[in-house]
Amino acid sequence: MKRKLKICLLPVYLLRVATPVLAILALSSCGRADRTEYTAPGVSKLLATYRYETLKDVRYNLSFRIDTGRTSPVEGTAVIEFERTSGREPLVIDFNVPADHLRSVSVNGRQAEAALTNGHIVIDRSLLSKSYNRVEVGFRAGDLSLNRNDEYLYTLFVPDRASTAFPCFDQPDIKGRFMLALDIPESYRAMSNNPVVSADTSAGRVTLRFSETKPISTYLFAFAAGRFELIEKEIDGVKMEMLHRESRQGYVDKNSDEIFRLHYSALKWLEEYTHIPYPFDKFGFVLLPPFQYSGMEHPGSIFYRASSLMLEASPTLNEQLSRASLIAHETSHIWFGDLVTMKWFDDVWLKEVFAGYMSDKIVTPDFPSVNHELRFLLSRYPAAYNVDRTRGTNPVIQELGNMKDAGSLYGAIIYNKAPIVMRQLGQLAGEEKLREALQIYLKEYSFGNARWDDLIAIIEKVTRKPLEEWSRMWFREAGMPLITPAVSSGEENADVSYRISFREDDPAGNLRHWPQTLQAMVITASDTVTGEVTPADKRSFLTTSGEPYCIIPDISGRAYGTFLFDSTTAAYLPDHINDFQDPLLRGILWINMHENLLNGTVSPTPYYNTLFTALQTEEELQLRNYLAGRLGYVYWHHLSDSARTANAPDAEAMIWKKLIAAETASEKRQWFVLFRNVAVTERGLARLRDLWKSGQLPGGAVTDRLGAGPVRLGEDELSGLALTLALRGHPEAPAVIAAQRDRITTADRLQRFDFVLPSVSPDQAVRDDFFNSLRDPASREHEPWVLEALGYLHHPSAAYRSEHYILPSLQLLEEIKSTGDIFFPGGWITTTLAGHHSATVRETVERFLEERPDYPADLRLKILQAADHLFRE
Repeated sequence: MKRKLKICLLPVYLLRVATPVLAILALSSCGRADRTEYTAPGVSKLLATYRYETLKDVRYNLSFRIDTGRTSPVEGTAVIEFERTSGREPLVIDFNVPADHLRSVSVNGRQAEAALTNGHIVIDRSLLSKSYNRVEVGFRAGDLSLNRNDEYLYTLFVPDRASTAFPCFDQPDIKGRFMLALDIPESYRAMSNNPVVSADTSAGRVTLRFSETKPISTYLFAFAAGRFELIEKEIDGVKMEMLHRESRQGYVDKNSDEIFRLHYSALKWLEEYTHIPYPFDKFGFVLLPPFQYSGMEHPGSIFYRASSLMLEASPTLNEQLSRASLIAHETSHIWFGDLVTMKWFDDVWLKEVFAGYMSDKIVTPDFPSVNHELRFLLSRYPAAYNVDRTRGTNPVIQELGNMKDAGSLYGAIIYNKAPIVMRQLGQLAGEEKLREALQIYLKEYSFGNARWDDLIAIIEKVTRKPLEEWSRMWFREAGMPLITPAVSSGEENADVSYRISFREDDPAGNLRHWPQTLQAMVITASDTVTGEVTPADKRSFLTTSGEPYCIIPDISGRAYGTFLFDSTTAAYLPDHINDFQDPLLRGILWINMHENLLNGTVSPTPYYNTLFTALQTEEELQLRNYLAGRLGYVYWHHLSDSARTANAPDAEAMIWKKLIAAETASEKRQWFVLFRNVAVTERGLARLRDLWKSGQLPGGAVTDRLGAGPVRLGEDELSGLALTLALRGHPEAPAVIAAQRDRITTADRLQRFDFVLPSVSPDQAVRDDFFNSLRDPASREHEPWVLEALGYLHHPSAAYRSEHYILPSLQLLEEIKSTGDIFFPGGWITTTLAGHHSATVRETVERFLEERPDYPADLRLKILQAADHLFRE
């Protein structure tokens, strides 16, 4: 009995490294009363491990009947075929829907009880064969992951939502082959992972049958159906197809060729880099108006948010780069994530880091004039620091005991810190050695699953370098070092006046050391000294013959941490930051200055004044865009109301002048965005109103990719202007709002506008009703709309009137995690708290957490990340 009890209670975290045999013993040795984890809600690590070891050759044959509208039931059947290698336990199939959605179950031709246990169909082992099995299920699909709209629907199953639509083994390491049949209205089009092999039309409906897929994880299976337009294109033998709903005149013609070209370019680059031809049966993508993410990498059917790809006539450089990077990122996932998938979602970062790593390489040739080192710095470091500086930070590799919690793993650490660390790995291993290791990894695990430990072992073998300790510190530890300069005089040595070293502290209070080398710079009155320095190493330092005026811990743009200024550097940089000719170095200094603002070594007013001055002369477009964002941030979040009022006229005048003088459409749009952000004076708001009325930016004609002419504002920009005028209480706002509704040409955009509109209402009752409506999950289904509305509702200018929404927003967070998609809980709480700075809100957050010591750890971290600015004030 003791032996059985000991094995049965083997902790989940130990199962992570346990052998498969031990995992099976742990389950099979338990009595039924001890199997609660086996059929617990979600997919536990115990259940996943047991199924992986006892099931193979899984095939799904799925059919769905879809009607128009969003309320009619989606009925379906699922035939699941598989080989079962062990007969000791009942079979658990995941199907997380209301009980009445399960219609029938048959197992190997015999009817079985149609019942659900905690979101699972549990099939007695007496009905099962120890080899081939066939389970057929009749069901109604759950709506949670079907994203239903009046004229279309699309699935989104990541990370564990496939089982909310159809019965399956919903874990990444049980890959299956999928066949699909869709019975849809004849006016609909559809796309899935594989090509259509037949289309049968009858009585106003069409049944589309898709060929069987290669082995893929359940979260990668997908389909979209509805009123879409189809565009097909072939480039050098590569056939591609796109579904879209864009109806604005000219937008498809202006964007489609570039969208296809960027996909083609990414595909060919990846084939050459990996030495693996495109591994799936077709290549297509769907552009969806309210899509929750920028993109999702279903093989053969990538889903995108339409606005991320359909750009305005004169997009900014940042918009063009973002589109190219997004396409490269999602296409990279075909190899890194789809072909080779993480074994368990604690390694979800692995697919994301290589998609980001590859996308950075892919876009470089398309933008030869762009400083890509600077772009990497500005796009990765600030976002990573936003989380890693907080009490809610997490390591890259996080523990995961159950798939139902997998969505909380996503965030800036995975998407931004991991690529920074991976670039360090590229330096350590060498780019060619890393490429060789990745080619081995992809070939060895094709159409299978792998862990980070599998890859790092290959890299160590190829490079013959020990990387275990480096990997542990950077990937398995949370947080980042706090690095400060230490200056000592050297009177004992006549040839050396000053010695500069760097102290490394652990903000968590532990004795940890992050292995990295700094490329430091020290400026004196007569000299500039650079050299490599290792933090916390007393034998590593720079020497100068004069007193340091400015100490820059790292000028390479590759070191990672909080780099605090000494008082001399903090006084020197505001007057001299533009003296540095290298844009990358200026970018490093601006990021460091912002972190010093948040840590209290730089004051808001001098920082704002430095930004204001630099923005007028900065010629590097990426840096100008970064500075504009920081100016807006300090303007709203760090200046007092009186200081903002005092600075507003000069800020508006300077930005308006730049807007008029800008010679390209891209630059004009950049200045327009900043002007809309800061305009608060009567004159500034009148100019916003005039921009809305004219529908174009001032300053005359410019030349862009479409020729010469005025820069016209797009429909989304005009809607944003109308909502901004309403938020800021302009007297003409009601008339502007009414007229803007008439201007909007597409039903999707009108629905979005009407959804967001109550958040800027001057009527407290209207805003309250809107917030209360968000308690209903159905009102939150268009998550980008919700976050846009919350941004207006909690804007710093309106924060005083929205404090009473803080507590109920916190109270809703657990439900939002269970009903929303992976980024929504973090987006919800971050957007809710970002505009608030009062002691009342801080106390509300602190009390909420204090009163709930058993609150879910993942959501506690999300709150601590979002509230970091409150705790610093």
